[in-house]
Amino acid sequence: MDEARGLDQSGTLERGLAVLEHVGQHQELSTNAIARQLGLSRSATYRIVGTLKQLEYLEADSATGRVRLGTRLVELGARAMAATDLHRCASRYLSALAERSGETTYLAVPDNDAMVYVATERSSNAVTLASRLGTRRPQHTTSLGKAWLAALPEPDRVARVRRMRLDSLTLKTISDPARLLDDLARTHRRGWAVDDIENEPDIGCVAAAVRDHSGRPIAAISIAGPAPRVLRRVEELGPTVAGTAAALSLRLGYVRSR
Repeated sequence: MDEARGLDQSGTLERGLAVLEHVGQHQELSTNAIARQLGLSRSATYRIVGTLKQLEYLEADSATGRVRLGTRLVELGARAMAATDLHRCASRYLSALAERSGETTYLAVPDNDAMVYVATERSSNAVTLASRLGTRRPQHTTSLGKAWLAALPEPDRVARVRRMRLDSLTLKTISDPARLLDDLARTHRRGWAVDDIENEPDIGCVAAAVRDHSGRPIAAISIAGPAPRVLRRVEELGPTVAGTAAALSLRLGYVRSR
């Protein structure tokens, strides 16, 4: 309670940042829930949330009214990513992978139970896809997310899956925890994941995790395109994306122990 009272009495900037961090941790919240959980007055919270919405740091769901992080933060996040080794290094790997596969390639990073798309490249033959930079997709529905989850130590992977909300986005989404863990175990063994029309209708993807110098999975890269075109080539594209992810990981300092 003392911490909550301290926040309520702190400056507007501190309270605004606290609201942004809290929404980022919980993905979507009502304004009343933000006030209650942070120990802020309702009037102050509505004022702060209103200002952040106006500045596009927050946006409201049209159906529920709950707020989530907005496009302005996505833009700032993308700029921050541009300054990191991962983002600087990834572009040429994604470009080469796009040309080799003839499809669209993506780089995504984890954020809570989602993957956020932070870079993309298209080949001259690629079909335009819906996912843009800043797009968030659930980890359990995407090859990007499943590749990242599969690269975690098994106890962490199991714990995450058991607490995740496994909503179905298509008829083929894996929404059963046991089935998802089996799929992730297969992904871990072979080194690449498959999205078999599990995230978007008619779209297929393969992906592999990218590791930093410590071996920790920090991102994933994917090849995505029309399902009939991509899924009939999974035995070719899977090892291809895994090889590219391994090369990028090596560039970031990861050396796999034998």
